[in-house]
Amino acid sequence: MIRHAEAEGNIHRRVHGHTDGMITGRGYRQIELLKQRFIDEKIDAVYSSDLRRARDTAEALSQPRGLPVQTTALLREVYFGVWEDMTWGDLEYHEPQQKTYFTSDPARWSVEGSESFDDVAERVTQFIEDAAKKHDGETIALFTHGFAIRTFFCRLMGFKSSESRNVLYCDNTAVALLHYEFGKVMIEYQSDNSHLSDDDSTFAHQTWWRAEKKWASDNTRFMPLDEARDAELIALYKNEMGGKPPADKEYAVFLAQEPIGLLGITVKANRIDSQLLDRYTQSSDGAAAGKAGWISYMYLKPEYRRMRIGVQLLGQAISDFRKLRREWVRLEAPSDNPIVNMCLRDGGEIILESDNRSLLQKNIRIW
Repeated sequence: MIRHAEAEGNIHRRVHGHTDGMITGRGYRQIELLKQRFIDEKIDAVYSSDLRRARDTAEALSQPRGLPVQTTALLREVYFGVWEDMTWGDLEYHEPQQKTYFTSDPARWSVEGSESFDDVAERVTQFIEDAAKKHDGETIALFTHGFAIRTFFCRLMGFKSSESRNVLYCDNTAVALLHYEFGKVMIEYQSDNSHLSDDDSTFAHQTWWRAEKKWASDNTRFMPLDEARDAELIALYKNEMGGKPPADKEYAVFLAQEPIGLLGITVKANRIDSQLLDRYTQSSDGAAAGKAGWISYMYLKPEYRRMRIGVQLLGQAISDFRKLRREWVRLEAPSDNPIVNMCLRDGGEIILESDNRSLLQKNIRIW
């Protein structure tokens, strides 16, 4: 039983239950390491949640063996209802009680349109038992999601919902080995990510799952830019960057109540005022420009730039552009700017370099 590789929701810190998202650059490294871990193992069948991030991970075991990935909605992540694609920072700020229920006593968690803890546990457990009976004497691989895995183990190990923290948190591509005999599921091990180095582990770069008493959220939230409310932040940006480019949609970025950054996005390429972008959109490759959304600017206060939260700004832009059916997100930045490496880690690529500036692009089409 394997959790999917790192996907956008994991690092953009957005609520991706049934919301589809792409595997990240680190996630593809995890998939390769998972493939190596199982290189000598006999696998007779591969089942997966029908969500993209699980299906793509399942190919690590299916492709080398010439097996199909058999998809099912029964292995999906929990459906979050109205929470889908919201930021965890928004939920921590606006719905702290329900957020606490979700993490510490999920049977008490309930928001409009959401699936229940018991319903998830029931469908996952039933599917696993049915698949085990179907494949008597064989070894099968099941690819699913973090909350789905926790609900299954909570029920299997006899924990109440309020005791769910006793179940080990599951890193991306972590593995559990289960045996089904005489109508019972037995655990040999769970949440094993020994095939990952710290650099390749998602959890090694996050703190939300840790048990330390002193914990502070690094989940951001976004509000439409207000020139009066956000005047100090805008002044900081202009003082450092020399001017704020035009944008179709602008956000102030908050960490709890603290304003920490700015984000501006542009829907149409002709709003971008840049010689580099002008040259690109007029080139033979520019046909795709009309399908792209552009990030006009991304900014964090200096003291927040080493917290690995800049990628959440990219995630907000991607969320907005997908709703507008844009297929690409693009931005221009100085070649030595940390934003370049951040975008590359998230699965982007450099498509043009000129005068020490880079034009980055990421395919965001998921339909």
